Amino acid sequence: MLQDEALLEEDHKKHLSGISRRIPIDSECTVCLAGALEDLSKPIVGFIRLAQGQNIPRVIEVAMPVRFLFVLLTPLDSNLDFHEMGRAISTLMCDQEFVEVVYQAETMRELLLGINNFLDDSIVLPPSTWENKSLLDVNGIRKKSLELRRRKERKSSPPDEEKKVPPPPRDPLKRTQKIFGGLVEDVKSRFSWYLSDFTDGLNPQCFASAIFIYFAAISAAITFGGLMGDKTDAEIGVSEALVVTCVSGVLFSLLSGQPLVVVGMTGPTLLFDEILYQFCVDNQLEFLSLRFWISLWVAAIATVVVAWEGSALVRFFTRFTQEIFASLISLLYIYESFLKLYAIFFAHPLVLDYCSAVPMNTTNTTVASTVTSQPNTALWSAIMMMATFLIALSLRRFRNSRFLVRSVRRALGDFGVPIAIIFIVAIDYSIIRVYTQKLTVPEGLSPSKPDYRGWIISPLGLQTSISALQIFCSSFAALLIFILLFLEIQISELIVNKKERKLRKGSGFHLDLLLISYLQVVAALLGGPWVCAATVRSVSHVASLTVMSRTHAPGEKPKILGVKEQRLSNLLVSLLIGVSVFMAPVLSQVPVAALFGIFLYMGVSSMSGIQFFERLTFLFMPAKHHPDFSYVRKVRSLKMHLYTAIQVVCLAVLWVVKSTRAALGFPFVLLLMVPVRYYCLPCCFSPAEIRALDGEESDSEDEPEDDDPDFYKQILP
Repeated sequence: MLQDEALLEEDHKKHLSGISRRIPIDSECTVCLAGALEDLSKPIVGFIRLAQGQNIPRVIEVAMPVRFLFVLLTPLDSNLDFHEMGRAISTLMCDQEFVEVVYQAETMRELLLGINNFLDDSIVLPPSTWENKSLLDVNGIRKKSLELRRRKERKSSPPDEEKKVPPPPRDPLKRTQKIFGGLVEDVKSRFSWYLSDFTDGLNPQCFASAIFIYFAAISAAITFGGLMGDKTDAEIGVSEALVVTCVSGVLFSLLSGQPLVVVGMTGPTLLFDEILYQFCVDNQLEFLSLRFWISLWVAAIATVVVAWEGSALVRFFTRFTQEIFASLISLLYIYESFLKLYAIFFAHPLVLDYCSAVPMNTTNTTVASTVTSQPNTALWSAIMMMATFLIALSLRRFRNSRFLVRSVRRALGDFGVPIAIIFIVAIDYSIIRVYTQKLTVPEGLSPSKPDYRGWIISPLGLQTSISALQIFCSSFAALLIFILLFLEIQISELIVNKKERKLRKGSGFHLDLLLISYLQVVAALLGGPWVCAATVRSVSHVASLTVMSRTHAPGEKPKILGVKEQRLSNLLVSLLIGVSVFMAPVLSQVPVAALFGIFLYMGVSSMSGIQFFERLTFLFMPAKHHPDFSYVRKVRSLKMHLYTAIQVVCLAVLWVVKSTRAALGFPFVLLLMVPVRYYCLPCCFSPAEIRALDGEESDSEDEPEDDDPDFYKQILP
């Protein structure tokens, strides 16, 4: 029995020690003691403020200094409820404004004045009508609280007194009405942090993030480079993809306004190059040389757009459009992972007699190998893919578990993806009797087609000359690729710069658009693929650099404290990709199935921050089980489901366009989401419902009422 009590006491101590780690440093507490005595004839109240916090043993469970003592003793037969009075004092001490009064009060009058101010700002609900649901309306209580605060401010200051209002934070999407004004403001605001961008990067979390993004970036470069080689007859291949990803990544990490964005090859840009190559073959045009003139037109268009602050149009891309685009990219990563795994199953099917199996052909040469119909290859590839995904995901969740010490948990969580890859590579290396396809990395620094081209592309043509008419007509193709680049970089920056991430160093919408457009000239001159903002890699990069709270209460979800904003992780990723050209012996041991697992991990992990996927789950649960989110409280369930259904239809339309021959018009179809948001949704939803679902709710004290007829006109550009 004594042993059981000792174990319970030990568990209780461990629980309290866990709570202590969640309490902020320099915290002080208040002790409220209330009770009744027979010998008293009237109540006795004492409120004590100590000069310094004192550790008083056996008074509170958690060891922390006591700064305030409240003692209440009432007669035993008194009508006063000392329990409720003690709760009232505890409630007062939970209010930050009242605590500030208590710390500075010198007399009882100041203390009573603080209590009166607390009551003035409080909202009383009559107990006789407590069941009336309108009394518990969150919006009504919030608006009433704002009215009380405004009334208090009007009383405290004369009307003619000039208030010193701090300047609002800079809006990067507000027009300056000057030529290149937005670009100048981006440079001024962002490069004031330039030195700290390097000092803040000297952190283990940033190093772990760089390793994680490196494997994701190099797998994308090799995969897309291989696909590019297939589609362009090796005029652009893996070598060009690695070199251009390295060069553009280094330049972007050093010069961009938002270095948390990762640049590289993406599916839409690959699709555009495929269509352009086929067009050049059909019309007997120089593919590589024509791409150079297209890139020059892209740079020229970007210069004009940035000069007239065209990035301000990004304010049209609200959460409605952002979520559709981000969901499409996330689903593409998941779909591509399983599609590549299917290609392995297609190349290595189950046969009755492997000894007499005939090598099979497959259309996907980036996954299939000359070695086909090997036993256990498909099964082992599926196991490696899912194992990489599950290990990385489990270690990420392990970071917030209760096992091991915090430093070990953080290390395992930060290095989850590298650990998963190293583990799978070691297991695969030890199993020598099962064939698995490895990464195909070119050895040395040579073009994919050295007998046809060098590393510098001649703008005048490699085999046939480029005419002036072709140069002029290439401007139409440049307009299409510019729209695609504009959408990718701006939407990626909007997602990265979400308010809940609490970024403090600003962004660079105008600067990054201009920089990414001029990088196309560098890429085309080297004969490499188009590069743009990689949305999923950028979101994963930011997520790996996010700092979560450690002082949240047990059972409460950790909150985002900020993000380690720096340039070193992105720079290190780009340099490692460049070094990978000379790391062929090492990288050739990595099975491609492990990289498919990384793709799957990135697609799944990027879904967690998208509200659209949360609302999809609400379709399959009763309304009473919906979580207590702001938009859930403010919008009826039927309207919320209708909003989600509209997004599903838009997402399906984009997927169909991307998968058909109409893929060249993908940027225009994505742009159509803007008029759908601004002209179609108001037909089904009220302005207040759209603001709640679209994330336009204001946290300022000057928030207008929902019935203000001019407010909805003001939020439209």
